[in-house]
Amino acid sequence: MTVIEYCRNETDVRELVIIRAGGYTSCAAYIDYEDLFRLPPNIAHADVIESSYDHIKVLDHQGTYVSVPCTYLDIR
Repeated sequence: MTVIEYCRNETDVRELVIIRAGGYTSCAAYIDYEDLFRLPPNIAHADVIESSYDHIKVLDHQGTYVSVPCTYLDIR
């Protein structure tokens, strides 16, 4: 499955997708309220070799930490 296929079929609105290549973060995408996101073409068509799910804390617009669902994708 490619990264773009994974994001379209396996993620939910308001989910953060962090994409790693060779152990290093190479891109991130936030799935917004309309289920839209942007990815560079070379990453969008890369193969997903592993995924994991977690939550991370981020600051919202009021300066409060909120828990956001997050998927980590390892690609090749």
